[in-house]
Amino acid sequence: MSRLLIVEDDEKIRASLLLQLREEGYAPQALGSAEEASNHLEDPRCTLPDLLLLDVRLRGMSGVDLVRRLAAARRFPPTIIISGEASISETVEALRLGVHDFIEKPFSRERLLQAIRNTLEHHALKREVASLKADLRGESEILGVSPPIEELRRKIARAAATDARILIVGESGTGKELVASGLHQQSARSPKPFIKINCAAIPHHLVEDELFGHAKGAFTDAKAAKPGLFEEADGGTLFLDEIGDMDLTVQSRLLRVLEDGLVRRVGETRDRQVDVRVLTATHRNLEEEVKAGRFREDLYFRLAHLPIAVPSLRERREDIPLLFGHFLDRFSRQHRVRPRQADPDLFPYLERYAWPGNVRELRNLCERLVVFGADPLTPDQLPSSFFEPARVPETGLLLSPATLPIVPLKDFKAQCEREYIESVLHRTRWNFTAAAKVLDVQRTYLHQKVKVLGIRRPGVGGEEELEAVG
Repeated sequence: MSRLLIVEDDEKIRASLLLQLREEGYAPQALGSAEEASNHLEDPRCTLPDLLLLDVRLRGMSGVDLVRRLAAARRFPPTIIISGEASISETVEALRLGVHDFIEKPFSRERLLQAIRNTLEHHALKREVASLKADLRGESEILGVSPPIEELRRKIARAAATDARILIVGESGTGKELVASGLHQQSARSPKPFIKINCAAIPHHLVEDELFGHAKGAFTDAKAAKPGLFEEADGGTLFLDEIGDMDLTVQSRLLRVLEDGLVRRVGETRDRQVDVRVLTATHRNLEEEVKAGRFREDLYFRLAHLPIAVPSLRERREDIPLLFGHFLDRFSRQHRVRPRQADPDLFPYLERYAWPGNVRELRNLCERLVVFGADPLTPDQLPSSFFEPARVPETGLLLSPATLPIVPLKDFKAQCEREYIESVLHRTRWNFTAAAKVLDVQRTYLHQKVKVLGIRRPGVGGEEELEAVG
């Protein structure tokens, strides 16, 4: 079901459009001003509608002003403008900014529905073509608007213009391969091959053969000569992922190739000249690996001409809503299911979570929610790890019993129970559904316990308000 947003200040027209679109099987929502629409659509936690129906003449901010703001904020959904009063200049500017269609008032029901169908089909095809092109190139876009990501893009653009070797460092799952792909695509070598190998995913004794190739008869199964990845990448870029896991013997051979550009296949006596830009990546601290004798110091200095650090997801939390929406849309299309809406209460949990697996973990979560989640996506559908508290200094009743006065056991148990339940409710931001899930109790039972133990949410006085919170 396609989600449509109507921005129209005439109450009768707004009501008529809502009725017509619901009858046609759409899921419409309506707002009465461009200001309301701007606040709604520019919030990164808001899932963009599949289509925006926008009047030009609105009280306050005009429809064209709203289009300008959304385009500048990169939060511009497929849009149809509806108006009988737009000037030629406004029409031209709206179309230049990316508005798909322009309907003049008064319009027929058939004209409106045809415009909606055409716009939705056009943008569905655009998304599919863009996705196919990215798949063919083996790349994806680096998404985000946070300062660390903007800085990363600037570094990629500047480094791509050079032919220097680059060491990409960052935690697992941060997107180091995307950075390597971006460096290649923005370089003069982009028409040539971009070859990648994960040094940690291939047994040590096979990495050498993969990189340098072998001659016929070099070993038992070598029934034909095979070029290595250095030869395949000639003129282009070779990306060595997880270089920190490379065996010391292979490191020695790699060092020689970097020094003179000569590759010798296993079992051969002659060298081949190659012209390859080498990019490497690791989640390890190579300086520490050098000190421990697990990585060659001379190779480290050869590889790290221009180090680029990829920020963890914890360092760019403001990008989480954008990435979350992107992955939901991507997996909805991939698995052919209706796009899921996200409850606003979901985002505080996503933004507080530590994300040890970074963007890869977020992507996996989104696929899980698309396949198994209900609509809308609510906090109680998240894994239990999202409700575990961050590590804090040890405090609390049970951790210091020696300092407490001696009381009857039943009073001590009640106090412990009250303190623990109150702590869990605080951690889940007083969401009773989420708290009941992590406590493994029924929601009604939790409400009863809260009432019996006299637990009160800070700033909430009455029982009715407490119930509403849950």
